[in-house]
Amino acid sequence: MTSSPAHPLILCYDGSPHARRAIDFAARMFHGGFALVLTVWQPTAGLGSLAWSGALETMDDYVAIDRSAAENAGHIADEGVDIARRAGLDAKPLAIESTGPIWKTIVDTADTHDGVMIVVGSRGHTTIASILLGSVSNAVVHHAEQPTLVVHGGRDDDAASREAA
Repeated sequence: MTSSPAHPLILCYDGSPHARRAIDFAARMFHGGFALVLTVWQPTAGLGSLAWSGALETMDDYVAIDRSAAENAGHIADEGVDIARRAGLDAKPLAIESTGPIWKTIVDTADTHDGVMIVVGSRGHTTIASILLGSVSNAVVHHAEQPTLVVHGGRDDDAASREAA
């Protein structure tokens, strides 16, 4: 299996150690291949309760928050591209707004770009946590037409996640 601009790897990247590990792993498998580093962000539509609380006074506040979220997603995608390139992939960033579940945006993006494979890191939630919090990687695996590689975090990733919390 090879990747190319016509059939890229879709590397899901959110800036976490798990996502970094997934990019590194994918680069070893597809060294020299082409990838889109996908960062998904969500708009402020879910922040309606902040408006009712008085925290957001005008529509301009919503627009500013969305603009900031989009810019941040772009920076995160760029960071993922740097990681992918250092690991031996030809990569381009792709930051996309999700108006629904993140997993659906990932699957739709892979379909739109005719992705050869979706690569996602797993946060390694326990079964109970996955049920309560949901699992993007689980949903992608169950809904994607493309092969999906879920790279589980190693011990170093787990320690880094606990230190960051």
